[in-house]
Amino acid sequence: MRTEVLVVGSGFGGITAASLLQRSGKQVHLLESAAEWGGSAGKFQRGPYRFPVGATVMMGLERDGIHDKINRYLGIHVEAEPLETAMLVHAGERTFTYYQNRHAFLREWERHLPERAGAIRAFFEEVWAFASILRRHMTTFPVLPPGNLLEAAAVLRGAGLKSPLLLPHLTSTLEKLLKKHHLQHESRFTEFLDGVLLDSMQTRYKDCSMLLACTALDIYHRGIWYVKGGLYRLIEEMTIRFQEDGGTLKKPRKITRLEPVPDGGWEAVDHRGNVYEAEQVVVNMPIKNVYDLLPAEMQPAAAARWKKEIDPERQWGAGVLYAAFKDIVPDHEPLFQQFLIDPEAPPVEDNHFFVSLSARGDTLRAPEGYRTMTVSTHIHIQRWNESQEAYDSRMAALRKNVTNRLNERWPGFIDAVEKLEQGGPRAWERFTQRASGGVGGFPQTPDQALWNAASHRTPFPDLYIAGDNVFPGAGSIAAASSGVHAARTITGRRIL
Repeated sequence: MRTEVLVVGSGFGGITAASLLQRSGKQVHLLESAAEWGGSAGKFQRGPYRFPVGATVMMGLERDGIHDKINRYLGIHVEAEPLETAMLVHAGERTFTYYQNRHAFLREWERHLPERAGAIRAFFEEVWAFASILRRHMTTFPVLPPGNLLEAAAVLRGAGLKSPLLLPHLTSTLEKLLKKHHLQHESRFTEFLDGVLLDSMQTRYKDCSMLLACTALDIYHRGIWYVKGGLYRLIEEMTIRFQEDGGTLKKPRKITRLEPVPDGGWEAVDHRGNVYEAEQVVVNMPIKNVYDLLPAEMQPAAAARWKKEIDPERQWGAGVLYAAFKDIVPDHEPLFQQFLIDPEAPPVEDNHFFVSLSARGDTLRAPEGYRTMTVSTHIHIQRWNESQEAYDSRMAALRKNVTNRLNERWPGFIDAVEKLEQGGPRAWERFTQRASGGVGGFPQTPDQALWNAASHRTPFPDLYIAGDNVFPGAGSIAAASSGVHAARTITGRRIL
C-alpha cells in the first residue's frame, strides 16, 4: 500500500498532523497500534464504566488557544464546561484552592501566607507577564530553533516589543525568580509550586525552565475545561473529520519495522506483515520507540542526535489507578485535585498523586449515581524494573496509600468502590507501546526545553516525530503543536 504521508499513532500529535495534512490536500494514511484512538489521551471500557487512559485536563479551548485554533480550522466542536476552580492542592493537612480567577487566586495566598502576600503577588505578576509574552509566540506555532524561512516567519509573527525581555531567561530556572522575591525558603509556597510543576513540567521549581514554568503557572488562569466523556471525545471528532476529508485510518496496526527505500520515501511493516510505503512519515511515538524501529545500520546516527532522549533515566513513568464508585463525593467538590501526603518528602511515587473525577451526571463515563476516577502519580521507571513480585508489591502499596487517603477525604470511599484497576509502566508499555512505559515527556529543564528540546525533524530525510518527546513538550497543547510543526514542514507552507 502506498500513500503520500503515513502517520503512525493517533495521540494528539499524530491526529493533528494527519488532519491538517489531509485538509491541505495530501493523501494520508493513519495507523494506530491500540484498539482505541488517542494513545495516552484515549479511553477504555469496563462494563458500564468508561475511563480516560491518562490525559484528563483540557486547556487551550479559550479563544485563540491552541486547541481552539485547530478546532476552528477543522470545524470541530466538543462539549466542554469551563471550571472556575482549576483544582484543589492538598499538602499535608493544608488545602489550597487553585482558582481560575487571578484575583481570587491571590486572595487565597493572602489567607494562607498573609505575611508574604505582597511578595507572592509580585512574584505571580512577573510570572504572568513573562507567560503573556511567551504565549503570544506559542500561538503562532513556532519551531525553536527555526529551520527555514517558514519557521523563522512564525517566530517573528509572535514577536512584540516585549519579546527581548525573554532572552536573558532562556537558560534560567524558576528558582531565579523565587530568589528575586525572597520566596525560596517559604516551604508552603514551594511545595505548591513543585506539585503543579511536577504534574505539568515533569520537574520541580529548582530545575524547571523559568519561562516554561511561568507558562505552566499561568495556563490555569487562561481557562481549564471539563470535556464531557473525556479528552478522547476530541480525538474521536478529529478522526471523523479526517475520514470525511478523505483520509484512511486503521487499528490495531502496530508498526514493527521502519526503513528508507532506495527510490525515496519510507517503508513500514506492521505486526500482521502488511507493508506501507510513503513519501513521508510522521511517527507519534516516543523517540526511543522510533530509534528501536530503525534498521541497525541507522541507529548510530540516531543515537548521536538523541543521546539524551533514548536514556531511560531521563523519562518518568506513571502509576495509575482507575476507580468506579457510588457517588459519595460531597457537592461542589472540584473535579481535579492534587495530594501531597508528606510535604517534607519528595513529591513522587505514592506521596504525590493527581485525581481526576468524572462530573456528576456525565453518563458517558458512568451510570447515574456513579462516577469514575483516574488517579496518577509519577514514578521512577528504573525502580519498578524489578521482579514481578517486587513490581506487584510496589503497586499494592501505591493502591493502599492512595485509597486510604481518598477515604480520609471522602469517608466511605473504599466501601463505595465498585471496580478498581491499576496500571504501572508495564501496562503503559503493553497498551500504548511506549518504550519502558515512559509517559509525559521529558523534564522541562533548561538543557531539554525550548531551544534545547528535541526537534520534530529527525536525522533522516522525510521522517518526522510528533508528540510529547519533541518541542514544545508534554501535554495535549504541546503535542498538538508538534503535529502542526510536522504538517507545516511536509507541506512547506503555513497552516494555521
